[in-house]
Amino acid sequence: MNGVGVLDEAGRLRLLGAGATGAAFAVVLVVLVASSWTEPTPALLVGLGVPAAAVGIAIAVVLQLRSWRAEGGYDRSVVVRNWVLEGEVPPTVPAAEWIPLVQAQAEREVAGWGKIVLSTIWILMTWSMRDQHGPVITTMLILLWIGLGLWSALWVIPRARAAKRLLGRGVATPA
Repeated sequence: MNGVGVLDEAGRLRLLGAGATGAAFAVVLVVLVASSWTEPTPALLVGLGVPAAAVGIAIAVVLQLRSWRAEGGYDRSVVVRNWVLEGEVPPTVPAAEWIPLVQAQAEREVAGWGKIVLSTIWILMTWSMRDQHGPVITTMLILLWIGLGLWSALWVIPRARAAKRLLGRGVATPA
């Protein structure tokens, strides 16, 4: 793929996960908006949900590929992820190369906390509108917002904190 490189099984699974997430988000969003004007029915779910899912998949996959390109390709993304998970950068990698890459990972903590705050607000808003949208839409939305918050709490924030620890250790000078 142009600028991304060769994907392994984990990369293909990430694309699949991104596509599934994009589809879920798009379906919930379209059904939520449409259900404000009309009763949610199976025909509505199929007629609007399926095309929305296709668009959501396309957008999510393109965004994931774009993210890998911005990180220098899929292989580079995996290498940086491994540095963060292992808590060390090989001594042969120059600081000018690894510090910006790890710093970009560390800066994602704020975005993770922002997603948790937003998902909490959206859960409360969704719950407050449960009479308007009914149990199916309310449940779908709450599950989507819970998933967003859990993803941030269990993956984005811990990874960003690990990157910060790596930066702290990697740039410290020995006494």
